[in-house]
Amino acid sequence: MTDDTRVARKYATALFDLANRLGQLRPVWGDLSALAAAIEQERRLLPVLSSPQLSPEQKKELIARALGASAHALVRNFLNFLIDKGRTSALLRMIQIYRELLDEIEGIVRATITTAVPLPDAERDQIITRLEKLSGKSVQSHTLVDPALLGGVVVLMGGEMIDHTVRHDLERLRETLSAVKVHHAA
Repeated sequence: MTDDTRVARKYATALFDLANRLGQLRPVWGDLSALAAAIEQERRLLPVLSSPQLSPEQKKELIARALGASAHALVRNFLNFLIDKGRTSALLRMIQIYRELLDEIEGIVRATITTAVPLPDAERDQIITRLEKLSGKSVQSHTLVDPALLGGVVVLMGGEMIDHTVRHDLERLRETLSAVKVHHAA
């Protein structure tokens, strides 16, 4: 784990614990996810927040405008604290970690399902059902299409990869066959 990730985890966990104690996990998440979307949409926002050319007060004004008046006070205070500490460069990672913590407490695991061709809904639902049985959690999925897979499916879930592609199966078969010792009859 890098120092940036440790710092992001420390700050995200502190915010998460406070929001949890106050019973505000979801409202805080709503504001954080809206902020992440704004940062994704306006790519210059995060570098500006990290820029030494702007004063902390200017950065706080920028954040206040980006969040709007209805933003949760906990989120506003957290972002002001990050600005004061010069930690805004790790903001997106903090938001991601907060979501992971929220998913964990709510029994959710996120999965990316990649196939060579688009999956019919019934097949996607079957895969999700199997993943839910495997993980014991509710699965939130995102599907991708990668024609380079040739066939089969790759699932990334909770930091683990499940590879049931044609290419992977052929590779395993090749390894198995090359390990077989052939005895010639004399």
